[in-house]
Amino acid sequence: WEMRVLIWSSSVCVCELVGPLTTVGEQCQQLEKGIKSREQPELCRQRVSSRSQAEEGGTQNLFDFLHTRDGCVAPTSFTSLK
Repeated sequence: WEMRVLIWSSSVCVCELVGPLTTVGEQCQQLEKGIKSREQPELCRQRVSSRSQAEEGGTQNLFDFLHTRDGCVAPTSFTSLK
């Protein structure tokens, strides 16, 4: 586990506790396969917002991204748990 500082000033420190699987998931998103799958939901959102009536919603692109990320995280998930 690690503590990440979100806001730091002389009187306030806002932090969040981040688990090991979150860290691994973020690393997986930086891999080539993760970058490509992460871009797809955004491209879909741009296509849908550029049309007045669109039949697609980008849900499948989001599921593909989550599947790719989870597939990368899965092999290391149980080594991080106690």
